[in-house]
Amino acid sequence: MLWTAGGCALSELVSEGASVMFTKSTADGIQGIVLDAVGTLIDPSPPVAEVYAAAARRQGVHLEVAVVKSRFQRHFRDDELDEARGPLATDEPGEYRRWRRIVTSVLGEVPDPRRAFDELWDHFGRPEAWSCFPDVAPALRAIREAGLAVRIASNFDARLRSVVAGLRELSEVVEPVIISSEVGFRKPHPAFFRAACEGLGLPPDRVLCVGDDPDTDVRGAVDAGLRGLLLDRHGRRPEDLPFVTSLAELPVPRRD
Repeated sequence: MLWTAGGCALSELVSEGASVMFTKSTADGIQGIVLDAVGTLIDPSPPVAEVYAAAARRQGVHLEVAVVKSRFQRHFRDDELDEARGPLATDEPGEYRRWRRIVTSVLGEVPDPRRAFDELWDHFGRPEAWSCFPDVAPALRAIREAGLAVRIASNFDARLRSVVAGLRELSEVVEPVIISSEVGFRKPHPAFFRAACEGLGLPPDRVLCVGDDPDTDVRGAVDAGLRGLLLDRHGRRPEDLPFVTSLAELPVPRRD
């Protein structure tokens, strides 16, 4: 029988109002789980806007954190939309250029944007710049105890390896990490999900992809033949997608 980490049978989980909680069919027969990184397992600590504002202050430019946050969200979103219109191809130099564009756009007032970029690029490549959500370690332990294969798979660059390796909660899933810049395509491109399944050694219909982005993590996975499950940490309650609100609710098989 498939059970949640909290001990409730999946068959007992039903729709909640107009929102779709996951049902047994979402996870029935899965043998492996693919987990997104940022927003699912890890979160910037301190938040991105605070770190960017501090980089500006070091150059004598004082920006309100709320202003920086708004700019970052806009430029990150616009950059993502531009890429979505194309083939979603990426590599290490491409990710470097992409983040340099974003930093330059967000911190346009600083006299030395290259210095600001270098500082921020280095900062977010260090494990101490990130923290794991409280539900991560128990969920990974439950997955391992259930005998399910697991991979971290993320739209990121090679810096993710040092971040994952340096976070105690993720120490047992360091390798192999599936990274878009190494695959050559970003989620939701099907090639990314094929690489994740190959890393698990499983066919797509035996793999559940869990992440916090409805389009890149869930719909993209389903389009590629995987199962998809949204981690809804912020109460969005999507009407058309199966979701959980915590990794503690992940479906794992109970081993009797």
